[in-house]
This record gives sequence, structure tokens and C-alpha cells, in this order.
Amino acid sequence: MNIFVYGTLMEGFGNYNKYLKGRVLYRTEGEARGKLYHLPAGYPAMIDGDDVIKGEIMEIKDEDIKILDELEGYYGENKHNLYDRFKREVKTAENGSFMCWIYFYRNIDYVKTCGIYIPHGN
Repeated sequence: MNIFVYGTLMEGFGNYNKYLKGRVLYRTEGEARGKLYHLPAGYPAMIDGDDVIKGEIMEIKDEDIKILDELEGYYGENKHNLYDRFKREVKTAENGSFMCWIYFYRNIDYVKTCGIYIPHGN
């Protein structure tokens, strides 16, 4: 299963070590479309948009997605989630692409009023 991560889940950051280290079967740099914000709680939030968001594509075992769902507050479709998880195309530096799961922050109004917009996407 492929995921696209940005922020603290990228290799070398705290949540990578806590949640992904030793679970990643494959990793490469990637770029997805969206808008990125820094939230007052100290972590990033991605919402739909046309900016280029820089991150990493990682292949993990299917069962390991449950660990990330818990971290991101995702409980399933049509639930009261902090983040929702959608499949989107993510480009690689080698002009390839992968279909990846990406976590998008659910409360767009909160992101836009309280978050700090990161126009460079990283």
C-alpha cells in the first residue's frame, strides 16, 4: 500500500521514528497537489488545492495503515474524523507517479482561519 506523507511523518522527523521506522518497504520523494498550512497545535494540515506539496511516497504493509489512521484521527468514511484519507496521484522526481493514500484535514474553515498558509508547500 502506498501513502504520501508530509511534515512530521517524513523520514528524519519525530513521527516517522515513532510510527513508520522499520515499516517502510520503499521510499522516494514525491509531490502532490493541495494546500499546506501550519496549525496552532504545531503540526501541518493539507487541504485540497493546486499548490505543489513536497513530501515522501512510502510503501507500507496494508495492516500498518491502521497505525497512521489512529495518529491522524481517521475512523473511516463518514465518521467524525480529524483527517480524511483519500487516494490521489502523486508524482515522483523521476517523472513517474503512484496512486497513494493522503491524509487531508477535515475542518477546512479552521485551517483557513487559524492556520498559517505555507505557499511553498514544504
